[in-house]
Amino acid sequence: MNLTKKIKQAKKILIVGHVRPDGDCLGAGLALYRLAQKSGTQAELVYDSDLPFHYSFMQYYDCINKASLSDYDLLIIVDCGDRFRMGKYAEFLGKVHSIQFDHHISNDGFADENYVYPYRSSTCEILSEILLDEDAVDSEMATLLYVGLSTDTGHFMHNNVTSVVFSLAAKLMEKGADAYNVNCALYRSRTWEKTKLIGKAIQSMKFFGDGSICVISVMQSDLTDCGCLLTEGLIDVAMDIGSVKVAVCMAQQPNNKYKVSMRSKGFDVACAAAVFGGGGHVQAAGCVVCGYYEDVLRKVVKSITDGM
Repeated sequence: MNLTKKIKQAKKILIVGHVRPDGDCLGAGLALYRLAQKSGTQAELVYDSDLPFHYSFMQYYDCINKASLSDYDLLIIVDCGDRFRMGKYAEFLGKVHSIQFDHHISNDGFADENYVYPYRSSTCEILSEILLDEDAVDSEMATLLYVGLSTDTGHFMHNNVTSVVFSLAAKLMEKGADAYNVNCALYRSRTWEKTKLIGKAIQSMKFFGDGSICVISVMQSDLTDCGCLLTEGLIDVAMDIGSVKVAVCMAQQPNNKYKVSMRSKGFDVACAAAVFGGGGHVQAAGCVVCGYYEDVLRKVVKSITDGM
């Protein structure tokens, strides 16, 4: 495809990422926003949820969710495993020509043009390859794409890292990606409030399956006590334990719900999450489970042990 040409030919573009965007989703969306800006094409970038503040260091972050929501002739969707992850912006499907870029195995190709590669590490990997090949990447885009490469590979520590990923990271740095400041912003800027929440998470740990499964629980009261609403990264504390093969973070939500994140060192947690209507990747998946804490805990652990 010639993505640069498609963006130049468009009059007005709506770029949509998934609800509760992560670094890959934001990096992909913002890189395309920058490409449209360079091409002289009007573009608007939206996510149907609040934005994570710890990504506010990213260029053009303040331009997100400021949209007129009218007169588009191109819809670009990034990092959405299914149309429901678009939130309310799924209503634009079928009304305007759509292109999507994604790496989730659950994606059923719901756009008009689908560039879905489930065995790529990230959506930013897919876009990096395309845009570098088209010689469209400037230093700002390189930094934005680097954020997605770094975050969706666990700072290049997950087993989705390939020689291609390292090659693309090097090429992005050659284009001016500011890897040092990205790394400082993402991995060396933890607040005292988040540190206290990590302490609560460690105290909450429960182990199952002879120590191979570790469950972290985060209650609403923990967030209030610590003055921190950010649970991202807590699951890594469990994954760092040598005996743990599957880590789970259960974050309490209003109305008797729990947002459940799963990570593994080989086990297919996407199958466990699918039991509750969730999904994701083999080693990183999630779902929402309703019920009382002890019941949810039992069901989640059973969904994992049943597949082991």
